[in-house]
Amino acid sequence: MPKRIILIALAAVATLAACNSANINNLYGAATATPGPTSTPYVNPSASAATVYVYAASTSVPAQAVNLYNSTTAGQQVGTVPIATQTTNPSGVAVFGNLTPTAWYCFATTYAPPSTPAPIPATQEKCINYWGDNAGVTFTF
Repeated sequence: MPKRIILIALAAVATLAACNSANINNLYGAATATPGPTSTPYVNPSASAATVYVYAASTSVPAQAVNLYNSTTAGQQVGTVPIATQTTNPSGVAVFGNLTPTAWYCFATTYAPPSTPAPIPATQEKCINYWGDNAGVTFTF
């Protein structure tokens, strides 16, 4: 009888040790990571307008100037002279039309919160060729 108790105790200890080991193998074989789905931005190849959204502190910013620059380099840098400027509507949205589908464009806006003393303005720039996707271009200050 004592031999049986010792064997049961040893089996229990071995089971606990196996469960707590750092071994990645389990009863069902080797554990391997399963890659998750990848997402590719939806690009409308015939889109000729870009929608730009401007937010500050989670609130839309009306009457905000947004500049559009033509970008043709692989580095995608904002130019010095904008090719167009739009002002956001009361919902904080500006729309640029007559664009070449899937071409690279840079969008930029500079925002300074209305407070006293006047804060230092913050500038954000985005160079993108997916401007014709469902999300548009969003600036958040």
